[in-house]
Amino acid sequence: MTKSSYNIVMFAYNEANNLANSVTAVANNCDDNLNKFYLVANGCTDNTVGVAEELKKQLNFDKMEVINIELGDKCNAWNHYVHNVADEDTLCHFFVDADVVFSKRCFPLLIDKIIKANDSCHIIAGMPLSGRNLEFYQSLVTERFCFFGNLYGMHQRYLRLVKEKKFKLPIGLNWIDSFLTKAANTDIQFIPQNLPDRVIHLDGVGFHFDSLSPFKLDDIKLYKNRIARYELGKIQEIYLDDIDSNKWPATMHEINLSIAESFEEKTKGLGFIKRYLVKKRLGRLIAKGK
Repeated sequence: MTKSSYNIVMFAYNEANNLANSVTAVANNCDDNLNKFYLVANGCTDNTVGVAEELKKQLNFDKMEVINIELGDKCNAWNHYVHNVADEDTLCHFFVDADVVFSKRCFPLLIDKIIKANDSCHIIAGMPLSGRNLEFYQSLVTERFCFFGNLYGMHQRYLRLVKEKKFKLPIGLNWIDSFLTKAANTDIQFIPQNLPDRVIHLDGVGFHFDSLSPFKLDDIKLYKNRIARYELGKIQEIYLDDIDSNKWPATMHEINLSIAESFEEKTKGLGFIKRYLVKKRLGRLIAKGK
């Protein structure tokens, strides 16, 4: 294993229709320093696993390994990879989503950047390179040191810190990117201010995605789910901010029950549509015990 070695882990939930573009984009934009590409299918009810196995054969992608997890929860998938799969000898672990593609030579370029970074660097953020609000989302990376689950790399030193502190995301947590960003920027202390140089980026290197269309039913459903996740995540954040991260619950179930009990108060700043979408999502999570 070289000093420039990296893994790539892709989380996929019912992405059978999108997987070919993303997996091919990984294969086309990595180099010989790739150690392993893990595709983690979490709770899929479509043919994501079958499509992934077929793509591995078609692309002759020997470094690809498909992991199938029964529980459909991205937090659980993140916890599983970080604590049960990721090795500490690999320099960097890239996390990517299954509905995006990547800029040319994305992974080697980001590896080169993170190798040259100072010893306080935890994360290298992939830059958003498309979308209607491109300028705003890029400013989140460059000015506020945010990163997105679409693409980011975790340095081995931060992986060791995560394991040492036994830091895990509660199952049923929404708006995951916000919590991971706060954790990385504060050495998992969740203090009010960012510590310097924890999150870096490389201009022009990152991910592309198709904008959602108001004329496609699947895109409308995805958009509504995204609104519900973000708004519920903001409410959940209020509760978790009052708990030390080493005492976070394994699941959000009890917190979600508390939110439901005072739902009108907690969502009074939302409009009717957002409140309806959050309530519907919250009900589904509670029914599943998350």
